[in-house]
Amino acid sequence: MPVARTADGADIEWEEHGSGEPLLLIAGQGVSRRTWDLLIPALSPEFRVITYDHRGIGPSTLGDAPEWTTRALASDAITVLDAADVDRAHVVGHSMGGRIGQWLAIDHPERMASLTLISSTGGDARGHARPTHATAALAGGDLAVLGPYFFGDAFRTEHPHVLGMLARSDAPIRARRGHFQASSTHDAWDDLGGIPVPTLVIHGTDDEITLIANGRDLAARIPGAVFLEVPGGHGIHLESPAVRDAILAFARAHPI
Repeated sequence: MPVARTADGADIEWEEHGSGEPLLLIAGQGVSRRTWDLLIPALSPEFRVITYDHRGIGPSTLGDAPEWTTRALASDAITVLDAADVDRAHVVGHSMGGRIGQWLAIDHPERMASLTLISSTGGDARGHARPTHATAALAGGDLAVLGPYFFGDAFRTEHPHVLGMLARSDAPIRARRGHFQASSTHDAWDDLGGIPVPTLVIHGTDDEITLIANGRDLAARIPGAVFLEVPGGHGIHLESPAVRDAILAFARAHPI
């Protein structure tokens, strides 16, 4: 697989599927790019789909990360685009990937044709707090407990391997702590109004990991953003055909 080398020496492994306009998928906190695999077959016939592992996840190395912030992780995404020789791309981010996508649109709007934010927020500290039982499920890491917060019963039964990707016990502790720090300290609320990129915000009506009120507020802060509510939890990007259709339609509507 190709590797993108960051300024601080991290090797970010990435891959691509299909052809057409570039579409970059950014995964959530501490999870592998493999979590996008179920979605890629629906996107790659029409787009050049690019995925990558965040630093410290899977084969991607840690480097000498000067700081763990979503803004710094957005620089890693730019490094991937550069390595793939992509000037502009459609960007889709899930959860922490959406937080990273916000900084891409704020700091590098010229590199983006469209932005889709799924199950994301402008920041926890000034957002709507998740219920304590959801926080406990995340902290515990028990997939039997955590799974229902992401997917419905039928999807978990049909795709049990996806649940295993939610708990990256094989990632170095420094990476897991770094990703948690980056995601939990994210705060882009005051900068969202400056995003000039066409933006679609998608959120699950039953999401208790990131409450839907955060998605509504996110869309309200971004000029011209479109907001779509979809039945489901935190993993609607994989479970819901409506999300796949929306990603495709939005990218088509904003060609490079």
